[in-house]
Amino acid sequence: MRFYSKKGIITGLILWGAVAFLIGSFLFLPGVPEGKGEMITAILVCGLTSGFIMWCWFGTYYEIIGSQLKVVGGPFRWKIDIMAIKSIRKTRNPLSSPALSLNRLEIQYAKWTTILISPKHEEQFCAELRKINSKIDLYL
Repeated sequence: MRFYSKKGIITGLILWGAVAFLIGSFLFLPGVPEGKGEMITAILVCGLTSGFIMWCWFGTYYEIIGSQLKVVGGPFRWKIDIMAIKSIRKTRNPLSSPALSLNRLEIQYAKWTTILISPKHEEQFCAELRKINSKIDLYL
């Protein structure tokens, strides 16, 4: 079962603001790159960075496959054994993570490992995880 990331206004403003800044700085700044090499470099830097941000925005989701939780944030991927999950709690921790909203869930698994995610349907997501591992402590 696939759960897409909740997309927050603040996170959206930051990410799409960065894309607008990159494109705007390339198109509207007075210092135009002089030669083909500089122009190609500017296009590559702006294009690849904007592409990476859009990949993260449109390609962040969480998928339960058997007894594994697959977390995908653009090009980054994690596989978490659901039986190793100890607890899930709500947080607004702004650390970098595969979450597109500041309303996040902190999943603690293994001994000291955590990951921050932000599924759209938190209750349904947690219920699906608890169907597989009923020992997960929920602090919602």
